[in-house]
Amino acid sequence: MEQLETRLASGALTYFVEGEGRPLLYLHPAGGVRWTHVMRGLARSFKLYVPVAPGFDGTPPHAGLDSMKGLGALAGQFVEKIIGGPCDVMGCSFGGCAAMWLALQRPDLVDHLVLECPAGLEKRDPALRADPEAFRRALFLYPEKMPPDSKPPELEGANRKMLPHYRSEDGRDLKLMERLSEIDKMTLVLHGVLDRIVTKESVQLLKSRLKRSFLIYFWDAAHGIEVDQPERMLAVVREFLERSEAFVVNRGSLALNPFPR
Repeated sequence: MEQLETRLASGALTYFVEGEGRPLLYLHPAGGVRWTHVMRGLARSFKLYVPVAPGFDGTPPHAGLDSMKGLGALAGQFVEKIIGGPCDVMGCSFGGCAAMWLALQRPDLVDHLVLECPAGLEKRDPALRADPEAFRRALFLYPEKMPPDSKPPELEGANRKMLPHYRSEDGRDLKLMERLSEIDKMTLVLHGVLDRIVTKESVQLLKSRLKRSFLIYFWDAAHGIEVDQPERMLAVVREFLERSEAFVVNRGSLALNPFPR
């Protein structure tokens, strides 16, 4: 894994690169970059690019960059400068919202779209956010599966304090929701059936508005599917990115529910 830095219109941007192959842009969740088994597995098949959103993981925020729409535009600048052309895009939770904004603003730079428990579709439960320990329990059904080199909870908590900066503390992005039907990329939406942060109703709403999409439910998983069910998720995402519209889930081996449209 290589850590690099580039300069975009609004300032310096830290990013990581790992692997070889077709480019895959990964936009991280509100807890910051978390090198999960899924990410490392994808880097064995793709060239993974992981930018750090300004203000996260100890990086400074960019002046004037204070919205999820702006973060999506920044991701577009990154793709154009560093990757140099269209790529597959994967966003987790907070990063899923940014990924949708990227697809809306720069569709020419997005091939396939993977949205893992995407944020931006409904209001968050303020009581859950007010209790850090309860919130962490809602994130992961199996926190013991966290990578051994994970950042401490205190740093993840500091990262989440950036949500108000990007006007994302409420959880719902009404301007994004108004434009969901404009996203025309082949999209895979992933949802943990025990997720208490992003509800099944919100991902069902998302699927109903997307032109071409699959919605996959992961049993025995909460919000952090990458941590709770890494092997299953890795297999599904890799299959989707490799097969596109021919994507088929083997329900016997993966114990998943696909809903193609």
